[in-house]
Parts: sequence; C-alpha cells; structure tokens
Amino acid sequence: MKTQSILGKISAGTHEASFGVAYLVLRFLMGGLFFFSGLVKVTTDWSAESYLLAANGPFADWFHTLAGNGMVDAFNAWGVICIGLAILFGFLVRPAALLGIVLMILYYLAHFALNTADGYINEQTVYAAVLFLFLAGGAGHAYGLNAIILGNLRKPSAVTRFLFG
Repeated sequence: MKTQSILGKISAGTHEASFGVAYLVLRFLMGGLFFFSGLVKVTTDWSAESYLLAANGPFADWFHTLAGNGMVDAFNAWGVICIGLAILFGFLVRPAALLGIVLMILYYLAHFALNTADGYINEQTVYAAVLFLFLAGGAGHAYGLNAIILGNLRKPSAVTRFLFG
C-alpha cells in the first residue's frame, strides 16, 4: 500500500474553493498587517531605540549597540513596508516571507524574557509560521504577480522558480 504525503492527506480532505479563499484572505491580512505597521513607522516620529535599549534576550548586548542607529530604524520601517507590499501583490513572496521570518526571529529574541513569560508561543512565532506557509506554499500564485511573471518566462531557472514560485 502506497503511503500518502502530508500534503496529499491535506489535499484529500480540503474543500478547494474554501481553502483558496482562506489562503488568499490570510495573505491579504498578513500583507496589510506588515504594510500598515511599516507605514505608521515612517509617517510618525517612530524609532526602535527604546525597544532595542530594553532588549533582554540572549543577544541583548548586540541589540543595545543597534539602538539609536538611523539606518536600523530605516531598514526596519521600510523593510516591513516592502514585505507587506510583496505579500499583498503576490510579488517575490518567498524572499519577502524569508526576510519576514528573520525579522520575527529578531523581534522574538530582542525581548526573549517578555516573549516567553507565558510560554514559547507569541505573535511573532505565529507570524513566522504563517510566513513559513507562504514561503513553502506559492502564495503569490493566487491572484498575484508571481503567477503572471513565472507564466511568461520560457525556461525559468531554479533561482527564478524559487523567487517567483
């Protein structure tokens, strides 16, 4: 008897139309969350300095050295905006999801004691898990630019398939 993969088992019990809508809604919600979070940062007098100075995790000393650095603030704010836009438009979703996961890990580690006070699962771990789903699941192909771009390439390379997959 042939064993079925995890994806095969999920697919066998999935109502495709509902799953597709749910996946698309999740992509738009997550993209909007990142985009508007970044937009607030660039349109207000936001700085990561106080957050970084209050870092208490295993890498607290490193986070403290980043406090007050304008480049860190800019990379954070504009990075979050770019991640959000990429997810919203379904464009380069895999690289955006990967960068989002890295960012969530950094947020998690910066305030490790606070983030683990009630257990090891918090919003950063949930966001990272959703981003991992997008990384693995070709989220940009559901009404996204990735499908259009990849569909118009004659012989996409492995790198191109990863970027737009």
